[in-house]
Amino acid sequence: MRLLRRAIAALRRDGLAGLVNGVRWRKQRLLGDRGFIRGTAAGLRVLVTRGPRALVSRARWGLSQAEVDAEPHPWTGSMAYSFAFNPLFDPSTEELDANRSVTDRFNQPRQVQTATWFLTFFDHALFGGIHTILRLMDYLHRVHGVEHRVVVFDRPSATDAEIREAISGPFPSLSGVDIVISGPGGIDYDELPPTDIAVATMWISAYPLARFNKTKAKFYMVQDYEPSFYPAGSSSALAEATYRLGFAGLVNSPGLADVYATYGNPYVSFTPAFEELAQLDRPLSKRPTQIVLFGRPLTDRNAFELVAAACHRLKKRFGNEVRIVSAGADWIPADMELEGVVENLGRLGTMTEVQQLYLESDIGICFQLAKHPSYQPFEYLAAGVAPVVNANPATEWFFADGENCLAVEPFPSDIERAVASLVTDPALRERLVINGRKAMRDISWDTEFSRVWDFVSGNG
Repeated sequence: MRLLRRAIAALRRDGLAGLVNGVRWRKQRLLGDRGFIRGTAAGLRVLVTRGPRALVSRARWGLSQAEVDAEPHPWTGSMAYSFAFNPLFDPSTEELDANRSVTDRFNQPRQVQTATWFLTFFDHALFGGIHTILRLMDYLHRVHGVEHRVVVFDRPSATDAEIREAISGPFPSLSGVDIVISGPGGIDYDELPPTDIAVATMWISAYPLARFNKTKAKFYMVQDYEPSFYPAGSSSALAEATYRLGFAGLVNSPGLADVYATYGNPYVSFTPAFEELAQLDRPLSKRPTQIVLFGRPLTDRNAFELVAAACHRLKKRFGNEVRIVSAGADWIPADMELEGVVENLGRLGTMTEVQQLYLESDIGICFQLAKHPSYQPFEYLAAGVAPVVNANPATEWFFADGENCLAVEPFPSDIERAVASLVTDPALRERLVINGRKAMRDISWDTEFSRVWDFVSGNG
């Protein structure tokens, strides 16, 4: 009866295919590589030589081994499983009501002198998302005197020194920031000291913010459509649910703001700014055309596979006339069947290295299959590199095909055609860059963040 109940539960949970795989997995634990026939023959030998009791004892022992010593079923080790069984992502009705009592007061006047920021652990402050968060914190402190508290809630083993170093390296003005380090069950968020405002910075951090109510207003720094980071399912549902918690949005880019607005939240959007970089002065005829790509094989939204397929086609077509270089993640080209096609520089450690790479390049490829444009195409333009991006209605507020970039469909042949046209037509590259830089000159961080401040302080 117990076995039947477990089988029914597995069928409901995993479906028929999952149940069959589970049976195969347990059979492997019991019989190893012997198969059912050889395993049955072994059982018959035990029955004949030692009797029924020995056979039953052997079977019970085998089942206990499958229960106790077996590797966890893949389902229980999944990210979605860990989210679903983590109480952080299961707020009570009382907690949601308390959160709503704060968010409903958003339009009341407030003076902003202190802020609490909920951050996931980071050890590298140059990534676009965390760098922009710290940049905004720096602006609010330098220009408006706001004192900040940072709550790192997902890494109890982190130290104050490493977090402080990561923050103050690029932003010395934040060296005195108050830092709180916690982990699951390590803190009651409403025990934190009160601040004028509080900010979530990633969907996971929205759940601690929902439980912190000693604040006048709650904000959500939205820098991508994070439900799309996962297949439709438990994880994406928990991510999307944070957009219905009522937080006012500080949204990175107008296209993404249009999406966040559909959830009925107040918001302000800002446009990222980038300083124009002088191009290197050297004859193009003396070197191969350099193509740089944002290569992150483990990040699905960057569509590495499609770009890699296009790189094979480009290398076959142009040979040594082009050099293809990747940056953004550590991986070995031979492991990706890209040896002799793409050179990987890995994750660069400083902005100086990033800028130098772009200044030495002519064409940049960056796919971002989300509602927010990656920073790379902007950085390409700032360095004089012509961008090739994926067609995306949510980024058309800036990136216009044929004007400041080439926007392509997600087909390797279409990527190849676009890049090839830029390889053979330097004048086209120059025109795209000139147009892109002209549009970027009207954007500055201080101007964008001044509008954010007006919104945050209730003056917007």
